Amino acid sequence: MLSEYLPFIIYGFLVVFVGVAAIVGSSFFGPKKTYTKSKFVPYECGVDQIDNPHKPFALKFYTFALLFILFDIETIFLLPWAFGFKHLLHTGTLPAVLFFLAILGLGLLYIIKTKALEWE
Repeated sequence: MLSEYLPFIIYGFLVVFVGVAAIVGSSFFGPKKTYTKSKFVPYECGVDQIDNPHKPFALKFYTFALLFILFDIETIFLLPWAFGFKHLLHTGTLPAVLFFLAILGLGLLYIIKTKALEWE
């Protein structure tokens, strides 16, 4: 019984050992941090800061990013079904996938209607 899991146990110990060795090694051989006053001054290409960095930011950017993530995740859910399309057609999953696509299509229509993808 133990011989079946021995490679996984060895691999687990190896992973932990390499992780701990990397952390300990970097603390011994890595550069030492020195905290000086000049380290905490804002710096951008050698030019002193002119404007306030905390300006208002357009909320449309976040909306666009969330929509991108939403449709990216949709693609991840559809890829396994697309790769096994011929096999899954016979299992009766086609109505479920079409329902999923219909909901996503309604979401896309709502996004287009509310003009969330327009950049102004």
